[in-house]
Order: sequence, then structure tokens, then C-alpha cells
Amino acid sequence: MQPAPVKGVAPTQASEAGLWEPVKFQFQHLPIHVALLRTGKILAFGGTGNDEKAAAPHPAELFDPKSGEVRTIDQKLEADLFCAGHSFLADGRLLVAGGTNKYDGGLFGYPFPPFTGTEQSYLFDPATELWTRAEDMANGRWYPTLVTLGDGRVLTTAGLTKGFPWVFLREVEVYSVGHGWHRLPGADRWLPLYPRLHLLPSGDVFYSGSYNTHYTFPFDLRGFPTATLNVGTGEWHDIGLPNKSEREEGTCVLLPLVPPDYRAKVLLAGGGDTGGKVPIPDSEVIDLSVPSPKWRQVDPMKNPRYYAYPVILPDKNILVIGGREGEKGMAGMDLPKGVEYGMGGSTSAVVPHDSMAVNDPELFDPKMEKWTTMATMKLDRLYHSNALLLPDGRVMTCGSNPARRVNELRIEIYHLPYMLKGPRPRILSVGGKASYGGTFEIETPDAESIQEVALIRSAATTHCVNTDQRYVGLTFSVRNPTALSAALPGNRNLAPPGFYMVFAVREGIPSEAAWVNLS
Repeated sequence: MQPAPVKGVAPTQASEAGLWEPVKFQFQHLPIHVALLRTGKILAFGGTGNDEKAAAPHPAELFDPKSGEVRTIDQKLEADLFCAGHSFLADGRLLVAGGTNKYDGGLFGYPFPPFTGTEQSYLFDPATELWTRAEDMANGRWYPTLVTLGDGRVLTTAGLTKGFPWVFLREVEVYSVGHGWHRLPGADRWLPLYPRLHLLPSGDVFYSGSYNTHYTFPFDLRGFPTATLNVGTGEWHDIGLPNKSEREEGTCVLLPLVPPDYRAKVLLAGGGDTGGKVPIPDSEVIDLSVPSPKWRQVDPMKNPRYYAYPVILPDKNILVIGGREGEKGMAGMDLPKGVEYGMGGSTSAVVPHDSMAVNDPELFDPKMEKWTTMATMKLDRLYHSNALLLPDGRVMTCGSNPARRVNELRIEIYHLPYMLKGPRPRILSVGGKASYGGTFEIETPDAESIQEVALIRSAATTHCVNTDQRYVGLTFSVRNPTALSAALPGNRNLAPPGFYMVFAVREGIPSEAAWVNLS
């Protein structure tokens, strides 16, 4: 898809830095959680949306990137899915677990008692575009993280409990379709809220270390060490703290897994102290394929960032958007008095610019380990923002919630430079059964010029966390001038079962994606 020329943006400038496109329609409610469905639509929801005065949770919405339209899903849920966790199942349904049982209190100016979590979980079906109730977890969880495993099960960790003593949960639970939730023996561990987790090719689950979100005292005195979990034995292996352990509202990305060795490397970027006053630009990479992995510092971002929202691109680069370079809160915002912002209606007031907002995205090159500043966004993306890769290669960003009931409902879409540098290769169809260790055919008129083929998993993201996001490069051969044969790895931990976008890349320029269900 080629965007129309934008007034004031020179073609050469856009081909180097990309350009941003506003979307005519907007969400009706704050999109705290967003997920790319196998239909190409975006599911957005936020429950009560950080509004303790809300009478009931708001309905979910669907955004269609092709038409730009937003539609409300007229279905009420019993649970408040504000600050839940989520991950995709093998059949393309989204599993959402936990959320808010009760908002925090206000004792002597402190948020006490804290938020409490719900034990309910739900499934969203892209085919019917409806929710169904799934089995309850054994524990209420507020701010949990879910990650899909190589066998299709989903593991969940962390979260604040439903009742007294309102502590972080140590219990780890696993969900399987038809069997519900059960506790993973021996895996109990203190973890921060919304821990950054990734499934490794070994089958272990990687935790980035440091602390990531709120309510970290007293753990922020020493931090949480980086560790890996052996799901089979329930044993954790400690690696140690990152060089910079203060990473509240920072992000963590499993870098592209490429053949032939599929070495697992992880990027840790941005964040800051628990007081929200000192964000950092620092970036670190850890290579988990070596015998004694350790974090090492790499080129820092150009901007310090609280709220770093990462997107893996089909050219293997990592786009990080959003952020704030100063103290959290409303400082720096010019809020007109007497105006209610983002109350969930279709006429929400426009959220003013925050002078501390970082509106310049940055692109990380995993090979060179360097950052490049990209085209400036028009809208701030602060707390409760999100970013997702779309099947056509663009990136969607939405949300922002710098204070309760101050909601950014507008959507922007970013056209990457690779969309503006010449004709794109095309995928006409994907055929054959996509099974582990097997092959599938890609019909393309550009077969002889394709240099890379990659799978990128459907992503579901919130609070700078995106465990579903992963890039898996494929080996392939040219069958004839109009067909490629792509080989799928036999290791399910490289690409856990589910729906993936298939991209064909030529000279760094990707095609629009076709969909494949790896099962």
C-alpha cells in the first residue's frame, strides 16, 4: 500500500524517516489492550479504562486498518479486564486472564490498599467476534503476564492478589484448552508486575530481570535478577541483574530468530526509576546461546523514555515509539480548566501536548546495534499506549493516558521507509499444510528476487509488554519463477503454534503479508 503524498513532507525525507498518517475514526474508549487478529482486524479493550468512577466496564472495539473504521462489540462481560494479561492460542483465539477486582485506595496520599486482581479469564474468537468465559484461575491476578509455550499451553505469572495481604503472587499457573488452569509445581517465584517474558528456542521461559512496573517496593532495593524457567522441571536459573536494573515502563524484545542457528538474543531498552523522575535511554543485549550469558550495554537510544512501545518489523529492525523524558504525571501539560477529557463518549476533548513527551520514534538495527531517529509523531504516546505491526507492513499506534480520565482516543499509522523506496514484492497466496518440519508453498511473481522469508506472530500488547511478538526467519528455495518452497523448523519452541504473518523480503522491502496457521 502506497500512502498519498503528505503536504510539507518531501519524498526523499519520507523515504528515509517514514511518515505518519492520521486515521479519520477513533476509539470510543481507552485502548489499554490491543491485539492483531488473524482476520487483520485489531481488537481493543480496556475494561473500566483507569476510571474508578466508571459504572461498568466498557465494551471492546474492533478497528479495521483497511477501511479505518472502528466498531463497538455489543457484549457485556462480568469481569473488568482493565490491566489483564493475554496471549494467543494455537487456533487464533485470544486468551485474556486477570484484570481488576477493585481499584486502589487513598490512605494518607498513598495508593493503599492497592489494586486487587480477578481470577476470571475469557476467550475472544476472531471468527465470531465474541467473547466466551474460560475457566477461572486459582488466583486473582492484577498485572499478570501470559506467554504461549511450544506445546500450545499458556503460562501466567505474577499479579496482585484478590484479597489481603495484597501481595505479588509467587504461584505460576498453566492453561491448556479443555483442561483449564493448573499450578506449575516447583515454579513459585517473586516477580514484579507485568514481568517481561519470552519463550526461548530451548523451551525455557526467559525473564528479563529488573523491575518493570509499579508497586515494586521493597523489591526495588535489590531488584529482580534475570532468570530462565525450565517449564518441565519448574526450576529457575538465575543469570543476574541487568547493568541498569531500574527499568519501570521500559521494554524488552526477543530479537529476530534467524537461520541456520536461531540464536536467541534479547534487547532491554528504556524505563527508569520507580519515582518516575529519571528515565534512561540505556539499552542492553543478552545472548542466551552462549554458556554463561550476561547483559552488555549497547548504543543507547537518542532519547530517555518512560513508556517504550516496541514493534518487530519484517526487515528485522525494531521500532520503538512513545515515551516521556521527565517526571510522570501531568506536569508540562496545558489542561484547560473545566474540561472533562476522554470520558468514553464519541466527543471526547482533544488531549493537549505534553512538553515532556518523546514524539520521535527510534529504529534499532540488531546487526549494527545502533539506533536511528525516525519521523516525528503528531500525537503523544505516554502511559497506556500501544503499537502493533499491521499485515501490510505499516505500524499502528493508539492510546495514551497521562492521568485518570485523560484519554487519547485517536489513532495514527506509520508508513515505514521500506514502503516508500520502490515497488514491493508480492505474495499471491500461501498453500499447503504448515506443519512443523514440513514445507509450504508461496506463490509470488517475484520468486527469483526474494532474499528473505519470515514469519511474524500475531501480537497482543499492553503496558510495554508483548510476549507474542516474535520474528522467525525461514530457509526457502525457488521452485519456479512464480513459487517458493519455505521450510518450517521442527522445533515448536522457535515458533509456538498459532497464526503468523508471512513476509517475503527483497532488498529490505517486504511484501504485504499472507497468513499461515502453524499447528
